[in-house]
Amino acid sequence: MRDAVRELRLQIEKLDEDTRSSRETRDRAQTDLHEIELKDTELRSRFESLRERLREEYCADVQELGDLPADADAPPFDAPRAKEEIERLKARLRSMGPVNLLALDEYDEENKRLEFLTGQYEDLEKSKESLKAAIDQINNTAREMFVETFSLVRQNFIKMFQRLFEGGDADLKLANPDDPLESTIEIVASPRQKRLGRLSLLSGGERALTAIALLFAIYLVKPSPFCILDEVDAPLDDANVQRFVRMLKEFSAETQFIIITHNKATMRESDRLYGITMEESGVSKVVSVSLDDAREEVVSEEAVLETA
Repeated sequence: MRDAVRELRLQIEKLDEDTRSSRETRDRAQTDLHEIELKDTELRSRFESLRERLREEYCADVQELGDLPADADAPPFDAPRAKEEIERLKARLRSMGPVNLLALDEYDEENKRLEFLTGQYEDLEKSKESLKAAIDQINNTAREMFVETFSLVRQNFIKMFQRLFEGGDADLKLANPDDPLESTIEIVASPRQKRLGRLSLLSGGERALTAIALLFAIYLVKPSPFCILDEVDAPLDDANVQRFVRMLKEFSAETQFIIITHNKATMRESDRLYGITMEESGVSKVVSVSLDDAREEVVSEEAVLETA
């Protein structure tokens, strides 16, 4: 019995020893588990912090730790290269400057202004095309009217020139017939028994008579109710003055002429004379004479004398 008890005590001591060893192993395992849990909590906290930073700085999101896929074909992660890339991207972000939180509002405002200016530009383009069409139409109409009027003036000028010079040749020519509105007009005048072409080679009286012929040629196309002539007969001789006066008489039926002249032949054929005199120093006075009344008195006197 003593031996049996001794054996049982030895077994109990061994079991106690195993129990203590198991308890120590359990305690160590619990300590390791607690440390692992603390480490897991710390890693998850760091992960969430990095995840939030990625959202704020890079507008990127990653999955949960447990959901990260394992790509067998992916190349191994190169930490130094990744750090270099991160530094490069950070430097690029710093070069862009601070973030403008009002950029979206400014963009909307500038976009509205761009749309407004685009509309204005399109309206200007349409107006430009409309103006071009109107200018083309005006130019075409003006070209047709000018060519038609120029043809009539040319025909009348030839007739008036030959009438005033009692012969000769004259003509009006366009230096650039393809662009009549911008072309200069050349006057060709050759009085009778002269072979001249250039107007500058004519004498002063011939040039004046040529200008008078052109003036009356224009009047035949579009008569004017009123005309002032200043010393146009000064370069003319007596014969040419008579032709000029006869021309004035014909046109005076539709046009009232006021002529500034010192030529006696022209004054004799006028209806009324106006003169400026200075009887007192510094005081001008207008003197007028009606030649029609004077002619009537002369005719009356001649009739009385004939009757007597």
